[in-house]
Formats: sequence, C-alpha cells, structure tokens
Amino acid sequence: MPQIDIKIDGERLEKVANFTYLGHWIIEDGRSDQEVKRRIGMAKNTFARMSKLPANRRINFATRSRLTKCYVWSIFLNACETWTLNASLARNIEALEMWLYCRMARTSWKEKKKNKEVLEEIGLKHTELLKTVKTRQLAYYGHIRRHQSLQKSIMEGKINGKRQRGRKRKSWLGNIEETTTRRINECCEVALDREEWRCTIASNLWQETEQR
Repeated sequence: MPQIDIKIDGERLEKVANFTYLGHWIIEDGRSDQEVKRRIGMAKNTFARMSKLPANRRINFATRSRLTKCYVWSIFLNACETWTLNASLARNIEALEMWLYCRMARTSWKEKKKNKEVLEEIGLKHTELLKTVKTRQLAYYGHIRRHQSLQKSIMEGKINGKRQRGRKRKSWLGNIEETTTRRINECCEVALDREEWRCTIASNLWQETEQR
C-alpha cells in the first residue's frame, strides 16, 4: 500500500490499517469481508444472550421472529448498504439466517436436516436476510443518485492510473448491476425517478425470490 502523508494545521495524521466509524469497521483495502464476519459474530452473540426468549416454543413463531428481527437482525444489518458482496459473503449471510432459525426451532445439526426442511417446519418458504441487504443497497443507491452529495461524488468519481494485475475485484456498483440485471448507466437514469426505482427494486427481488 502506498504511504499517505496528510497534515492538518501542521500535524500529521496517524495512518492505521482499520478504524471504527459510527460502529462500522473501515478497512484500508476497502473490502467488506471482515466487517460482515464481525457483524455475524455480533448477531450470534446477541442471540445467544437472549436465546431463552426466541427459542421458547410456548410463544408463537411469528412473535419470536419479530423479536429476532428487532434485536438481532438490526445489529447485523447496521450499515449493510455500503457492503460489497461476493458469492462467499452471500453464503455466509444465508448461513447466519439458517443458524438463527435452527436455534429458534431447536433443530440440532446432528439431525442433518436440509435448509428447506427447517424452513418448512417453521412455516417459511425461503430465507429473507440476504434479500433485505440487497433491498437496502438498492434504496441507498437511489437516494445517492437523486441528491448532490459527497457520496455521489465518490460513487461517480474515477481514479487515475492502472489497477493491479489479476482478476477484477467485485465492486459495489457491480452488486447493483447484478441485483437489477441492468447496466449501471441504465440504473443511473431509472434511479432519478423515485417511483420507477421502487418498482425496479420490487420487481427484481421478487424474481430472485421466485428463482429460489
């Protein structure tokens, strides 16, 4: 990594490999892997501390699910709009949701039940957590696109120079293209219309759910 020399009022700022900003872990290479895994750990620890309530079968599942989404999902989803997802992280997110459901249903891994079987037992057709992450990312993209802000300048700006050799890294805008199945240039135009962009979000995520 190149050395960065930034001074404010003659005082040099310390260079660090990572730091926490508003609860979000910022890494020098810009990847989201460590932050997502950290959030998964935080969500599991929170669920473990309150497990007696969401795992109580005397409470109907709908109520227990609402409690889990309120106290556990909210911790995991903090700043998820800024994550750059790849196939591995997507699997980790779905694995977290199934981990929660198995403990809510008191299903042991020793029973070797498939995810579909666990979902059927608790009355669900498919997982929802990854879909929620993608929905928030698309909504955030539309918000940035419609307003003049620093985020928009960063998102649309370009860095001079050549990238390193090797396979091109997955980008945040690449996630937007994959979710909407549209080129980013087309997304830029559609996102300017709030209602049309909302329809795009609902349509693409519905199709993704049906494919599962």
